[in-house]
Amino acid sequence: MTPAENAPWGLLAWAVVGLASIGASCAAFVWRLMMRLYTIEIAVGQQWRDLDAAQSKAESAMLRLAERLAMLHDEHYRLRETIGALPNRTDIHDLELRLGERLDSLASRFDRALDPRMS
Repeated sequence: MTPAENAPWGLLAWAVVGLASIGASCAAFVWRLMMRLYTIEIAVGQQWRDLDAAQSKAESAMLRLAERLAMLHDEHYRLRETIGALPNRTDIHDLELRLGERLDSLASRFDRALDPRMS
């Protein structure tokens, strides 16, 4: 092997190529890093939007639940008032006895009206 006439220029060319290669590698690394950061930024933004939407849905669900609980509370007390106004067992038993007495008196009136000997 014979040494080249331009030995210093060969070393300089090798150094320039090496530095250019290192620079290109660094630029490619930074470019890929920036692309990954951009992708992460997009993903984080989407997750924030999803989180905001989920919070909005949760808040509206809580409002609907509160409204339904208030309605249920009102209906509960209205039902208690309605049940309080209904007759209890003793009232029904007394009504049954009065109804039985009236049916007995009506039956005796029919018997008197239909019995020819009583007329």
